[in-house]
Amino acid sequence: MVTLALDTNVIVDIVRARSAAVRKRFDAAVLGDQRLVASLVVLHELEFGCLRHPKPDAERVRVRFALNDIDLEPFDETDAIVAAKVRADLARIGRPIGAYDLLIASQALARDWTLITANTREFSRIEGLKVIDWSVV
Repeated sequence: MVTLALDTNVIVDIVRARSAAVRKRFDAAVLGDQRLVASLVVLHELEFGCLRHPKPDAERVRVRFALNDIDLEPFDETDAIVAAKVRADLARIGRPIGAYDLLIASQALARDWTLITANTREFSRIEGLKVIDWSVV
């Protein structure tokens, strides 16, 4: 079974109905034989977004509804070790990425997940990470 790890921007697109292409691929994945996951780091980013929203409780309900079909995965020791290596590799070549993106990507890399994101530019810097952009038709 293929495991697809959803980045924060993908879940926000689903919650806010921003992209028909993303919604179509999400629905197909839910009905198909793919497992959908999100890092707890993604949950952190989503919750932060809810707290900044003018109507945080209503936004949280929408986010939690979108998460119904997604397994939330904790960040563990192996993920942390892989993240440290990825961070060092990117620093060595002078191409670091944001801390949260680093953690999300490293968890996907450590667990051999495919990362679903619209942020392919940043994530493509990580050697060995499988990345798909659902917003590209």
